[in-house]
Amino acid sequence: MLLALLPSQAPYRVDQVMAAPGLMAGLFGLQVLLAGALSWSGSRRAWRCWWLAAAGLLTLTAVFFALGSWGTTDVTKLSYWFAAAPGTGIGGEPFWHLVAPVIPLLPYRMAAVHGLVAAGYGLAAILLARHWQRPAWAGWWCLFLTASPMLRGFLQNGQSRQALALLLLLPLMLLAARLVRLPRGLVGGATVWSALSHTTFPVNLLFALLPALVSRDGRGSAAGVPRRHWPWLLLPALIAVLLLVVLGPVALQKLNIYANQMSFFSHYAVHREVLLLEAAMALAVVLACRQRGMGPRQLWRCPRSRVLGLFALLYLALQASVEWEWWPQITFRLADGVGLFLLISFLAWLRHYRAERLLLPALAVTLVYWLDDRILPSGGFHCGQDDAFLCIPDRWPGLVRY
Repeated sequence: MLLALLPSQAPYRVDQVMAAPGLMAGLFGLQVLLAGALSWSGSRRAWRCWWLAAAGLLTLTAVFFALGSWGTTDVTKLSYWFAAAPGTGIGGEPFWHLVAPVIPLLPYRMAAVHGLVAAGYGLAAILLARHWQRPAWAGWWCLFLTASPMLRGFLQNGQSRQALALLLLLPLMLLAARLVRLPRGLVGGATVWSALSHTTFPVNLLFALLPALVSRDGRGSAAGVPRRHWPWLLLPALIAVLLLVVLGPVALQKLNIYANQMSFFSHYAVHREVLLLEAAMALAVVLACRQRGMGPRQLWRCPRSRVLGLFALLYLALQASVEWEWWPQITFRLADGVGLFLLISFLAWLRHYRAERLLLPALAVTLVYWLDDRILPSGGFHCGQDDAFLCIPDRWPGLVRY
């Protein structure tokens, strides 16, 4: 009876939305200014200003994506369900059952959660820039991730749960790729949390572990976890295996539904802006190789190049499956996760070869797409008649009628 009162198909909200391209363009402009402030303060090692600018940028990112995701299907649907029918639509995802009572208390409910997830992506970029001793690039890396057309499904379609699950596997991917030393507790805890967050965990776990196949450079484990520490990872590994056994049937059931009962898929992974971004990234790699006189043999010997190539080939395979419709209703849902690992691998590669400036063409493609193709055209959206990203709430949180 209760579920019968809820909308059954998109659009889930037919009022309380509006287009506000001026407001969103202003918020975006402030993010660019704060990224510039991070660049200025990072180059001068003015750490107090740097941290303040980072906090401001992450706050604006959270606000931007919370407002922008308000009118999207997944966010709206879960905002209803978490209050009226907790547990609906989140089978096999215990974490969301745990936090379901809290979400209705947040301003704009699930939209606020989505804003925090998007800010988490920005935080990952900023922390990596600081850890890799590139603080001046932190803000630009943040925008490169959060505005990327490769992550459109995750961050612009309100796929908050899957986006969080992939973000939580980033520490494991960095460890497997030997890009960062990380505390074993952080990696294990984040992996278990990811397992509790989305039913795509088995596939996501495979993607996160794949770099271990190509990242060994024959010089020990200098960038990874020392061998004597691996036994300490057994407990979270066993927990993850247990969760796979318990939650695996739910994931298989969901996979069967997608494969045999659903035909919907998006072409986001093969849109023009994604192809331009890939071309800009390839150009950066070619220019860096020319500057350093590197050929295919030298690239193959470099573990970071092999990791980058691995995710590039995997992303191309997913694009091909969408373009030629080989199980696209499944593969299009995996493209954003591989895209995240590809973007991180690209930043790590540029940092390794001290070629950060070659990020600028790819960053320009991302920001131009973000402003010209997403924010400014939002003034022409039929908000209330569709469920588009950037259709924002037309009232304060306390005045919303759910």
